[in-house]
Amino acid sequence: MSESPLYDFAIPIFTNGLNALSHILDQAKSFAEEHHLDADGIYPEARLVADQLPLVFQIQNATKTIRVNVDRLTGADSKPFEDAEKTFEDLQARIRAAAALLETVDAGTVNPREGMIVDVLAGGKPIKLSVSQAVQLHGIPNFLFHITTAYAILRAKGVPLGKADYICSFVGL
Repeated sequence: MSESPLYDFAIPIFTNGLNALSHILDQAKSFAEEHHLDADGIYPEARLVADQLPLVFQIQNATKTIRVNVDRLTGADSKPFEDAEKTFEDLQARIRAAAALLETVDAGTVNPREGMIVDVLAGGKPIKLSVSQAVQLHGIPNFLFHITTAYAILRAKGVPLGKADYICSFVGL
């Protein structure tokens, strides 16, 4: 354990969530291959409902949330992702880039920043929160929302995903 409770709480959730996201994409690609489907042609633009943003957006926003929260935790101003993903390999590369960004976070940097105040846009409204509050009350729920939505989109498109496909990455299986 490090000497930063926020680091010890947040970084594993973000890391394991990215692992879950990568896993469900792997499951979708395997399912498509087994059924002679074009995963890149079917899934990236798939949606649960017409007015919801597609799978590719869900992955882009989950990984953008990682970047925003890494910046909050470290005080850095990291380079934004480009949002140019079109294929499963593009999406997996983006997940790997977000995971690599998480690996740059040092617990010693996080600890002194936990109480600093940052601006957060929540529900279209600007609010001020401590870094700790921003990560725990906004960042992590937002991240999990987009992972869950990606899971639901793929499940709705027939990919045989179960709860274990989502949860097991969080518990290290």
